[in-house]
Amino acid sequence: MARYSKTKREEARRLYLSRDVTSVAEIARRLKIKPHTVGLWKKQEDWDGMLFKIERLAAEKLVDELANERVALNAQHHKSWNLVMGKMFEAAQQGGMKGETIRTLEKMANILTQAQKGQRLARGMSVDGATEEQFRAESAAAQRAVVDMVMDVIRTEVKDEPTRERIAQVLLENLKDIEPGNPEAA
Repeated sequence: MARYSKTKREEARRLYLSRDVTSVAEIARRLKIKPHTVGLWKKQEDWDGMLFKIERLAAEKLVDELANERVALNAQHHKSWNLVMGKMFEAAQQGGMKGETIRTLEKMANILTQAQKGQRLARGMSVDGATEEQFRAESAAAQRAVVDMVMDVIRTEVKDEPTRERIAQVLLENLKDIEPGNPEAA
C-alpha cells in the first residue's frame, strides 16, 4: 500500500473544497495518486460535510452583508429626509412658506425620492417599503420549499425504506442547525 505525503492529502482536500475539481477521479489524476485513496480521504475527513459548512457560512455571511448594506442605505435615506424636513421647518420659522420655497422643497423631495428608488433597485431591494423581516420571511419560505423538494425526491427515488429514513433523519438534524433564530446554530 502506497503512502502519500500529508501535502498530497491537503492538496486533494483543497481541490475538492475550493470546487476547482469535484470528481475524485480528476483529483487523483491531477495529483498522480489512486482514485480509491482520494475517495477514502474524502470519506474519512467528511469533505462533503466540510463543503456544506463552508457554503452555509458563505451564505450566512452574504445575508449579513446584504442586511447591513440595507440598514446603512435606510439610515442614509433617513438622514436625507431629515435634511429636507429641516429645510421645511427652517423656512416655516423664517416667516412662512412662500411659493418659490415650496416649489424648491418639492423639487428636492422628488429628486430625493427618485434617487432613493434608483439606489434600492440597483441593490435589488424593494421600492414598495418591504422590510427586512419580509425579506427574511421570504427567504425562509424559499428554504422550506427547497427542503420539501429534496424530501420529495428522496421519497420517490430512494426505494429502500431504512436508507430513506436515515437520509431524512440526517437532513432534518442538519437543518435544525441552520434554521434562522436557532441559538444553537453552528
